[in-house]
Amino acid sequence: MPFIRFIAPVVLAVLLCGGEICAQVALRPSGGWPGRPRYADGRFSLTGSGGVSKYFGEFTDEQVGPAAGLQLRFAVTPVLEFGLSGEATTIRYTRRHRRSMGGTYEFQFGDVSMVDRSTDLFTGEAWLRLNLFPGQYFNPWVQAGAGMVQFSPEDYGNGDAAHPGEAQIRVLSAPLGAGLDVYLNRRLSVQIGAVAHLVMSGELDAFDSGRLVEQLQQSKGLPGNPTREKTANDTYLTLSLGLTWHLFADGDFDGDALSNDAEEEAGTNPYDADTDGDGLGDFDEVRIHLTNPLHWDSDGDVLNDYVEVTRYRTDPTRADSDGDGLTDREELLSYGTDPLEKDTENDGLIDAEEKRLGSDPKKVDTDGDGLYDGDEVVLHRTNPVLPDSDGEGISDKDEVLRYGTDPNAADSDRDGLTDYEEIRLFRTDPRIADTDGDGRSDYDEIRRYGSDPLTAGDGNASSTPRGN
Repeated sequence: MPFIRFIAPVVLAVLLCGGEICAQVALRPSGGWPGRPRYADGRFSLTGSGGVSKYFGEFTDEQVGPAAGLQLRFAVTPVLEFGLSGEATTIRYTRRHRRSMGGTYEFQFGDVSMVDRSTDLFTGEAWLRLNLFPGQYFNPWVQAGAGMVQFSPEDYGNGDAAHPGEAQIRVLSAPLGAGLDVYLNRRLSVQIGAVAHLVMSGELDAFDSGRLVEQLQQSKGLPGNPTREKTANDTYLTLSLGLTWHLFADGDFDGDALSNDAEEEAGTNPYDADTDGDGLGDFDEVRIHLTNPLHWDSDGDVLNDYVEVTRYRTDPTRADSDGDGLTDREELLSYGTDPLEKDTENDGLIDAEEKRLGSDPKKVDTDGDGLYDGDEVVLHRTNPVLPDSDGEGISDKDEVLRYGTDPNAADSDRDGLTDYEEIRLFRTDPRIADTDGDGRSDYDEIRRYGSDPLTAGDGNASSTPRGN
């Protein structure tokens, strides 16, 4: 009893602390990696628990007592564990006379009835535990085993039993239990459990009626009855809440060169070398490429991180590696441009601008007029997808490099004749409105007077305009 009074507050304090932890920690790893932190092969865990006990025997009633214990478990596999436990328990009950007990009760206790009594038990047991869902945050389990119980009923110690047994009784026990583990992170879990302890003795309550019946018969000189049914053994049940700390974690469960502590910090799965399944190991993502180890496409460009790193050499952390305005996916899968070069064909226009203008980012001269697309847009202000921007019949290249005319104006000198007419038909200068300088524009000489626009003072010209 003194041991119970000492240890119960300690265990309850631990549980309250655990309760605060439970309130502060979400029921999933902080980084959100898929799959809960399950047991690792060859890993130990230590559980401290506290709860209540319930006695089942001749004097079964509604009373409960305190219970506190420690468990040490070794995970043979994630599914199967071997455990050792020690538990200090006090069972409480009201000793009372019942009609079915006949004279056996008076033989043991006299005529005193309805007395509150208790028995202190110290239990050591070994067991096997089966984890039903070791890959989930909530893991139900069942267990069974064998052990030893040491106890001393209060009636034996205070002399109220007329025929006491031994001062300290040690008998075998068989625990059968079930419960639930709730994982807070890969090192910490909360355990809820119920374990029934079948004790191979009927003396938990100082009333082994089978032994007492035989002693009573012997005291009256009556022969024993060897065929008499033996009294059932006593049993007690413990309900407990515990906090489990998982010990001795390996440095790197999955062998990905990223330690378990580093994986916990990054939020990755310490049991999977490639948490997001993108082909890049967690170590490479966290330490080398600085990508998101929890998502196969860190930059959201719909290209797998592994493919970006190994095949295309693009930056898996940037949707647009070269910063040209087109995503890596658009450049690689839609346009066939170089995702590492802003200007794939080096014509002076970045790829995104070419797509906006409608020019071909893979050709230096989309319209084939002899001028680079970049020169057309930046220098000449011409249309890179039309070989003749002003539509008068002379290509932009000829206008710019050969004739010096304006490629954006059909009539560069504004004399009324198009550049094409002046160059191809009349051989006049398309940059000068009056080629021969005689005071009459080329248009007037050709269209109105019929004179030669290339000869000043042409005597064949009529002084009267045509049509007058």
